[in-house]
Amino acid sequence: METCKLCDSGKQKKFLCKVSLTYKTEYNLIECTGCGGIYFDPMPTAEDLGKFYSGEYFNFNRWHDEAKGKLYSRKLKKLASSGRFLDVGCALGFFIDGIRKNSDWDVYGLEFGVDAVEFANKHLGLNVKQGEIIDAGYPDKFFDYVHVNNVLEHVRDPKTMLMECRRILKDNGNFFLSVPNGANDCRNLIDFYNEEKLPARSPSGHIFFFPSATLLKLFNEVGFTVVSKKTGSIKRGMRNIGWLPKKKSWKGEFYPRTEETVAVNKKITLPEKPDYPEIYYKYRYLQSHFHDLPGLYKFGLDFLFLLRPSV
Repeated sequence: METCKLCDSGKQKKFLCKVSLTYKTEYNLIECTGCGGIYFDPMPTAEDLGKFYSGEYFNFNRWHDEAKGKLYSRKLKKLASSGRFLDVGCALGFFIDGIRKNSDWDVYGLEFGVDAVEFANKHLGLNVKQGEIIDAGYPDKFFDYVHVNNVLEHVRDPKTMLMECRRILKDNGNFFLSVPNGANDCRNLIDFYNEEKLPARSPSGHIFFFPSATLLKLFNEVGFTVVSKKTGSIKRGMRNIGWLPKKKSWKGEFYPRTEETVAVNKKITLPEKPDYPEIYYKYRYLQSHFHDLPGLYKFGLDFLFLLRPSV
């Protein structure tokens, strides 16, 4: 029996449903009875992930990300007047560009999507590397702050990624991690499969799903101590687990891709001007965390952690 991707145990794996990612891909969603981790089996190939993260995927709201970076710079300046900041999964780089423009911190980025890396380096003049963190070659204890926002669930080897974050972070550094509550996040995939008898497409590209207990075990194993833990996205989480009614159209994004809708090699296209003034985007970012609750709860969709190295 194949060992677990998270805990290396050979304990039994429980089948949950059939899932897909890109056109003509199909996987099993399985749960390890040892650690509770949930993931695609077999793992998607690097080629399949590359197709998923085509240019079109990165058409995010640049003004929202810039405003977030500006607000985040205030948090960093309270920690230190300067330092080295790494954003893992930095997309087009507007978030770290906002930090750079509003502080004396040196910013670095890492991104899997080739188109996004090219954009960040060419158009914003940032220092962004392409690929997975294990291949980035950052020195030991190089960064003062590592930021991983909704990335861990996308990578093929989450435990190695966490270990690498620990290696490159200074002993007094800070590690921010935002990750979906896996037991909640996979509910729509399972419900879709059970109701439609079709593989459920992972619309956001999530291939790992981490229950809270699984995450806490991982942190301990790789050498992180939890400083704070919160639960966010309460309303969306309640819809997923049936505590609130789901939207009537919820199934739409879970239908498998057809050949006509595959998004490969579509270029990054960004609007030339914002729809709202800067204050609006700052408010929207702050509003998204108004209802975060201390602790880890099954009814929320997102977990937010502040971690520090165990020394």
